[in-house]
Amino acid sequence: MLRRGSTFHEFPIQKDNDRIRYAILASMAEALVNAFNWRLELGLRRGNSMDDSQLGENFLKEEPPPWALVGPLAEPLILTRSQTESTLHEAFARRNIQASMGYLYTV
Repeated sequence: MLRRGSTFHEFPIQKDNDRIRYAILASMAEALVNAFNWRLELGLRRGNSMDDSQLGENFLKEEPPPWALVGPLAEPLILTRSQTESTLHEAFARRNIQASMGYLYTV
């Protein structure tokens, strides 16, 4: 379990023998890191505070946990109804998974 002030890099190792489920977990972890970094670059900080000084410069970027370094699945996994480039998330596409994660950016 993460404590207040923890980083994503410290997220506990997720052990799962199901390669598909593990790839989805790794993709979700990476997508969350991307969403949090995007918000930090806008100056939005934890606790909904706004930092106007040096918006995208005065923070440490989050990093995915080491266990999330998972290669692509052998077969494509389609989790969306649409396959348009604008809706597919890179963290999933890198693992041969078609998924949209736009709502993560509202976290």
